[in-house]
Amino acid sequence: MTAIKRWITQHRALLILLSVSAVMLLLGLGAREVWGPETRWANIALQMLQSGDYLDPYLKGSAYYDKPLPSYWLITATASVLGELNHWSLRLPFAICAWLSVWLIYLIGERLFNKDTGLIAGWMLITTFYFVFWGRVATADILTVCGLLAAVWWYWRGPEDTRFSRYCVFFLLLALTSLFKGLIGFILPGLVLLPHLLTEQRWKRHLNFRLFLALVIALMVYLSPFALSHLYGAANYGESGLGLVLRENVVRFFAPFDNLGPIYTYLIYLPVYTLPWAPLWMIGLWVAIRNWRHIEPNSRWLVWGLVLVFAFFTASGSRRSYYVLPLVPFAQLLAAWWVTRHLQQRQTKLGRGWKIGFGLSASLLIVVFGVLSPWLNGGGGVIQFGKDVQAQASAQAPWDDWRMVMIEVDNKLPFYVQNDNQPFYFVSEDQDYPRQGDSAALFAWLDKTSGQHFDPQRTLIFAQQHSGDPLPLSYLSADHQVVSSKMNNGDRVLHHHDVLNVAYIPAVGGSF
Repeated sequence: MTAIKRWITQHRALLILLSVSAVMLLLGLGAREVWGPETRWANIALQMLQSGDYLDPYLKGSAYYDKPLPSYWLITATASVLGELNHWSLRLPFAICAWLSVWLIYLIGERLFNKDTGLIAGWMLITTFYFVFWGRVATADILTVCGLLAAVWWYWRGPEDTRFSRYCVFFLLLALTSLFKGLIGFILPGLVLLPHLLTEQRWKRHLNFRLFLALVIALMVYLSPFALSHLYGAANYGESGLGLVLRENVVRFFAPFDNLGPIYTYLIYLPVYTLPWAPLWMIGLWVAIRNWRHIEPNSRWLVWGLVLVFAFFTASGSRRSYYVLPLVPFAQLLAAWWVTRHLQQRQTKLGRGWKIGFGLSASLLIVVFGVLSPWLNGGGGVIQFGKDVQAQASAQAPWDDWRMVMIEVDNKLPFYVQNDNQPFYFVSEDQDYPRQGDSAALFAWLDKTSGQHFDPQRTLIFAQQHSGDPLPLSYLSADHQVVSSKMNNGDRVLHHHDVLNVAYIPAVGGSF
């Protein structure tokens, strides 16, 4: 116990940082609707759990190998542990990675400079709005940030170490990071560490057989999910995981087909994504350049690493605001370096004003994500819609007895009406389903098209209605109850009412 108390005393500041970080990342995590890109992760993970096929990702019933498999496996594994796929099991792995990122930037700052720099960098990162925002969203971008920081931290633990075990861990971190989003898991750590490897020709020390062998092992690990998908996945799946890696990482870089932001995209979004501390890393960059010959080598490495990664993202033809996320921790580390240097020059410690500033920033984000966000998502929306449909359908039969047919729905809806019956049947807008007629015609079309039988008395039909448009599949209302979604508090405040979800529940005693 004495040793534990001594450790806690020595690391009290770090424990406070990590505890506050956990609160900020977890508070209200389960109260917000799935949003934006995370709807794809939710939909694909749900279909994996429903079908038991974890090697062939599907989005609304169609093959969709947009990202490697492990990011979906993180969600399905967490859902298995927690017992169901919900907001918590969807987002928890990503929030944990964001929390680890705060710890890792502290460790990197401590190793490169000192403990104070690591702590300031950690506080700046966890009080950065967009870092906390994306740390609470189920997408692979925060996994890339965590993997990049882990690789950089591991390298700096022993940059001169040439043992085989050191190489193995480093390259396995790169392989795992690449399996979450793409080949930038290999590229970004290489760019960040390249300036240090080139200095004093350190790279020559690492040209050995042990490094080559560790790289081969890491490549085998990286290729294994693709090999499993190819060998044991569905024969008629129709998409190649490695083919899409090439398309998403190489073709997109040189010949982009979407996300065509202007070349100055990151000049705008790096400052935005590092608020409220953006002015500090800008000052740090100016001070570092002005005193280039007199600052410590580690500071020069940090600047070079930032410049190279920024140049890489800018050189890519495909640009999007949140692609800049991997730069955010290093920008905040540069800001922390300048603050520490400034304090040392004035021979003072981190004053009360700084602590109050970090406290106020953290408190504001806790209010935003823990109080305001849950309220905005309450009072309606797709969350309440799912509950309403389940309540009305369960009045006729147990929820797990119902089959679901999804006709031109958005990605988020299936997440809120899932049950333990057969996988959902999705109908896309380009299919020639009966848009006019009656229920009998629709169910006859479903049976013929799917090769399955849908019991009209135990099948729920879902569709979506755009604001101002007539009710979709309105002929179903003759023998079905209609349940429509309503605006949540956020929609009411913003006067936003674009898409409604609609469910058709068989009427009791209806004729089919």
